[in-house]
Amino acid sequence: MAGNAWEWCTDLYNNQYYQQVNRPGGIINPKGPQKSFDPQEPYAVKHVVRGGSFLCNDSYCSGYRVARRMKEADDSSSENLGFRCVADE
Repeated sequence: MAGNAWEWCTDLYNNQYYQQVNRPGGIINPKGPQKSFDPQEPYAVKHVVRGGSFLCNDSYCSGYRVARRMKEADDSSSENLGFRCVADE
């Protein structure tokens, strides 16, 4: 799936999130921040998008990695943004 389309995630985007949860042993299944914050657009609610898309190149994003993380506003739409349906057990 990596490189096909950015995957829209439930997690909100907060630019400080990884510094807040950084632990030497890592974390299992992080739930994401409670509130969205992007210093470039402080009033826009943003979600995490992951994975990269067919439009990525070295000048825009750093590769087709599942862990690659970007941000998008709630009202975003584009041909290279998608989602997967999932359910909890």
